[in-house]
Amino acid sequence: MKKKNQTAPQASACVEGPMRPGYPLPTMPTILVVIVLALFTALTVSGMPVETVAVTLGAGGLLGIELVRRLIQSLPRRRSL
Repeated sequence: MKKKNQTAPQASACVEGPMRPGYPLPTMPTILVVIVLALFTALTVSGMPVETVAVTLGAGGLLGIELVRRLIQSLPRRRSL
């Protein structure tokens, strides 16, 4: 007699999907994250309070972004030959 709730064998239940290549991390954001973490660690280990380090790096990042935006705006959009 067969049981009503038989399960399929393990091998037939698995279906192999298409192989996709791994997606590499974007280079510049990865480098920036590593630099910020290194700065955070170095300043914390050197004795600065964590709150001061976080505020300093946050303010520095915001000022850096604003500096780059203003620099890009000051450059001409198209160069004449």
